[in-house]
Amino acid sequence: MSPQIKTVTFIGGGNMATAMVEGLESLDEPPSITLCDPSEAARQRHRRAGRRTVAGPAQLDRPRVIVLAFKPQHLAAAAPDLDACLPDDALVVSVLAGVSTQTLHACFPRARVVRVMPNTPMAIGQGMAGVAAGDRATPHDVETAAALCRPSGEVLIVPEARLDAITAVSGSGPAYFFRFCEVLVRAAREELDFSDAEARLLVSQTAKGAIAYLDSEEGFPAQRLRSEVTSPGGTTEAALRVFDQGGIAELAENALRAAAHRARELDAAASARMQRLDRGRVA
Repeated sequence: MSPQIKTVTFIGGGNMATAMVEGLESLDEPPSITLCDPSEAARQRHRRAGRRTVAGPAQLDRPRVIVLAFKPQHLAAAAPDLDACLPDDALVVSVLAGVSTQTLHACFPRARVVRVMPNTPMAIGQGMAGVAAGDRATPHDVETAAALCRPSGEVLIVPEARLDAITAVSGSGPAYFFRFCEVLVRAAREELDFSDAEARLLVSQTAKGAIAYLDSEEGFPAQRLRSEVTSPGGTTEAALRVFDQGGIAELAENALRAAAHRARELDAAASARMQRLDRGRVA
């Protein structure tokens, strides 16, 4: 059973924070939520939805559970003020792409840390999130982080070494499907003379139907369903042959490797920024 979260503070009020907050607000007993964001426009948007907002960490009252939901490049500058406002038993849940728990522990040395890699379909309750514990995190901490995500989608708990791979598959994954739909619409319009509205309808409904059909079967039988619709010598086989000749499998493998590699680069950059900031304080 997921732990009941009584209070949670989101640092950053952008799209991912909003998706997670809306999921939590859908619970029968939602937690008390505070959003901390320096942007007045962001705070106004959340205030209109009836949420409590503050402009900076100095206005927070020793939050025990915080969710870091801002751009990774802002971590080094934001960490000192955030760390100063935390109690010793704080749990830091980070959705910062590519920022390791080692880097987060350097930023928040008294806190326990759990990393989360969500994706944008959390905004409609259909998200996917990977969850990984830092060295000092307890099983209860991991379940707390998972409970923050479950109202907005599915959760997979993994060792941190697998989180960059989750970033590559599901974190960035929606964009792959969006890109494929984008080029199908363009091809239908430019090569087959459909109107833009017609092309969008054809691609949209085909995508929705294909995923619904896949989800209706046990065991994610993508290969079997693809085979069933591919008659020998037929139109589907002709199209799939072009995809295979173009190296679609190799493209997918290379794309996932590139995304995972970029996640590791982001952590190295975040760590380097922290080191520069620390040297500047000492000097």
